[in-house]
Amino acid sequence: MRKIRLSFACAATSLILMVSCTEIVEPVYLEDLKPDAAGQENFEIELKPLTFEAAQKLNETRYDRMVSRPGRAYSADVIPETQLISRSFPKTTKKLAYKLGIGDEVALIQYADSTPRISAAASMLDLTSDTGLSDISNGSPTSNIISTSGRIGTDGSLLLIGVGRLDAIGREISELRNEVRSILIRNGKAPNFQLEIKAFNSQKAYMTTDAGASETDTNSISSSVITITDQGITLRQLLASAGVAFDERHITMVRLQRRGANYSFSMAELFSERAPEIFLQDDDHVFIQNLSYQDGKVFLLGGVTPSIIRIKPEERQSLAEALFAEGGPLATETAQRSAVYLLRGSDPVQAYHLDAQNPLRVIVADAVELRPNDIVFVAEQPLSTFNRTLVNIAPLRILLRDIKSDNVP
Repeated sequence: MRKIRLSFACAATSLILMVSCTEIVEPVYLEDLKPDAAGQENFEIELKPLTFEAAQKLNETRYDRMVSRPGRAYSADVIPETQLISRSFPKTTKKLAYKLGIGDEVALIQYADSTPRISAAASMLDLTSDTGLSDISNGSPTSNIISTSGRIGTDGSLLLIGVGRLDAIGREISELRNEVRSILIRNGKAPNFQLEIKAFNSQKAYMTTDAGASETDTNSISSSVITITDQGITLRQLLASAGVAFDERHITMVRLQRRGANYSFSMAELFSERAPEIFLQDDDHVFIQNLSYQDGKVFLLGGVTPSIIRIKPEERQSLAEALFAEGGPLATETAQRSAVYLLRGSDPVQAYHLDAQNPLRVIVADAVELRPNDIVFVAEQPLSTFNRTLVNIAPLRILLRDIKSDNVP
């Protein structure tokens, strides 16, 4: 019975040793995956020294920022910044001639030929100082300036005393001037007049701004109406006057909705030197939205506690900051300082080796900016692996001792 028990115990011990030792001494590999990982990805690795020259090239790698796009249900997601930046400017960007419309007011100023004779018709005129001429004293009995104004009605016509009714809708002010000149000449009057738009009421543009909800301000959406005049207003002027500013923590997207078409671009693109001056048109709708950047992730593996380091796109943390972080690789006694690797890319993976035993080489680590999905791998010291193996084998030694002394229950 003792022999059977001993044989069984020895066989069990051998099996436990085979299984346990495999698990105990198995390190984190950078080489090809093991046969039991069939179907997994294989990565080719190119080993390079981490130098100042390599650090400069690494910093030239594009920082792929992820943007949080709010929405409902499946419309809310996190997408790459490059997917948002499409640079789709409208084809028509120049200022268009102002076309008169319903509600616009037009003022007519006439210069009389002789001393004015106040009549019933003249008493109905608006005798004001709104002439733009500082050397004329209106309201004086000897004044030779008569001013009148009219509003374009829903039928598109404009009534001006002394001229009559004009079809004004959809026409430029220069066209009306030509028609008024012809009427005055036909009536035997000198065409001494000035015709200007007094009030712009027909053409409007709209702006909706979503500044992004904060803890103190959850109602961040505001809207405004922009009056379009014959001077025109550009998108740049609109955003500047509205106080829309750059914020490195967000990407500000501008969407222009015009006649059923949508044009989207970032605020940085709009204010770039190569961007065209985009003049607003009637019924344009401009949407301004601030989208938050998501923190990037750097993976820490090897002879340290596996963890994820969050990096912010506006701060651009360095490799040195990751190494010296609280609980980081260089703060761990089991970390092998001579085997620090920064892994980047996938086809192939570039593994940049840093021997941090020399403290001066930390300066090189500080010159390298981290990028999302970087892997910082720090090997474990061989002695630490051996000690951990002994700690796990110790209970098996106690079991063998008990078997030898026939102290197995």
